[in-house]
Amino acid sequence: MRIHPGKWLHDLVQNRMLMCASLCLLAAAAAYSGDAEKAAGTNAGDCVKEETALLDAGDGWNYLGQIAPRHARDIKASNWSVGAETMDRDFTVYANWRKYLGPLGVKKARIQSGWAKTEKTPGEYDWAWLDEIIPDMTRQGVEPWVCICYGNPIYPGGGGTGLGGKLIEGETAVAAWERYITAFVKRYGQHVDEWEIWNEPRGGRGEAAVHYADLVILAAETIRKLQPEAEILIAAGGSFDIGYAEDVLKHLKEKGKLHLVNRIIYHPYAYNPDSRQDSAMKLRALAKSYADHIDIRQGENGAPSKPGSFGAIAKHDWTELRQAKWATRRLLGDLGHDVPTSYFAICDMAYPTRVNYKGLLAIDENKAVEHVKEAYHAVQHITAIFDNTLSRVDDCEVKMGDANAENYSIFTYRSKSDGGVVTGWRNTDRPGDNPAVEKIDLTISGLKLEQPVLVDLVSGRVYAAESKLVGRTGEAICIRDVPVYDAVVVLADRSVIAKLLQKAGKQ
Repeated sequence: MRIHPGKWLHDLVQNRMLMCASLCLLAAAAAYSGDAEKAAGTNAGDCVKEETALLDAGDGWNYLGQIAPRHARDIKASNWSVGAETMDRDFTVYANWRKYLGPLGVKKARIQSGWAKTEKTPGEYDWAWLDEIIPDMTRQGVEPWVCICYGNPIYPGGGGTGLGGKLIEGETAVAAWERYITAFVKRYGQHVDEWEIWNEPRGGRGEAAVHYADLVILAAETIRKLQPEAEILIAAGGSFDIGYAEDVLKHLKEKGKLHLVNRIIYHPYAYNPDSRQDSAMKLRALAKSYADHIDIRQGENGAPSKPGSFGAIAKHDWTELRQAKWATRRLLGDLGHDVPTSYFAICDMAYPTRVNYKGLLAIDENKAVEHVKEAYHAVQHITAIFDNTLSRVDDCEVKMGDANAENYSIFTYRSKSDGGVVTGWRNTDRPGDNPAVEKIDLTISGLKLEQPVLVDLVSGRVYAAESKLVGRTGEAICIRDVPVYDAVVVLADRSVIAKLLQKAGKQ
């Protein structure tokens, strides 16, 4: 797909409306059985009780209805994962939010192995907490991938038990860690075949990176003895450090161990989620320069839903709407770059002294789900549409008139039934800083868009283009007044979303 700048029209539209009723209608469309697994967001109490802005598609776009969510069990495969971290430290409780996992529609979930929680007495493993989680996730159609972290203080040199903690060192602790990995794979290998080695290892480049690389070799070889086809994921340092990743790859190459690694995990936190894509592509290029079979995965990234959070990108006037917009750009930006990706996290996390509000689900003082956030529904809309029946394509062309193409992210896809899909958003600012809607004229070649519809991924609202907006120039289709703003909109042939459309009456 190629983008050409061209003529465009400005039409600033800012419309504040109540979203709760729409979100309830959307969630009610989630169809699957089980009393304990009712569709997420079907209760009035689950709706977001705040005034939010719905995209006003404007004149010529007729409202059709909502995108209906799909359960993970009904989706064969996709690009999507969700973070289910910190259960190893009880910052979030699986039993409190498990019924929302399958309805989210993701196909994978990242969990942490919890050595310190499982082995409190040397040589004795209490698997009860993991037995509750891993088999149940797979029954819901969600495959867990396990980050083997952190350490265990019952052993000298056992390493830290949380983010930024020291790596394991010393013969006794390393041997105990190897035994734990072996026991873990034996117990859960039937459910898990993707293993990440440590979460955000820190300590700088050089010797620290070499130490981490040696632990990667030990863990990977231990896993592969029991699971030869296992996928091994390694970390790009503390969050995202290309230099650290290079030091690790260099050491693995010197040891002849590059064959042990499948992907490099990175966590590209940024207030503007589009600002780190160039760095991600540099990481991919680095990985390929060492071994063509090694690729990348975005393993942890999310935004808070309110001020007062902590950790990465917390210092901003976040709202649930801004979080939802951020999520659409993070996930669809990764999909457009062919990067498997995970949203962090499914549920707010109650750390000992404060709450991390990056979850898709809000919690109360008892760590129970208080309500479903707008971002949860936005992710549902993404997982419902973008599964393995869509493929990103480059054999088409999108012209945008006189607009500066660098200010927009545009990606093109084609369904197995040949229906075309175009995703687009303004990428220049932090989500929510400039919610103005811009109307753009698009000329699209090489994609089937016989009945163009527009989907706002934040609200899930679907609009059909009136004939007055659609024309043809040769084999190209011309669509006028396509609304684009600071969250992802989808322009698609109606055949692509026909089965997902939950029709509605008057707005």
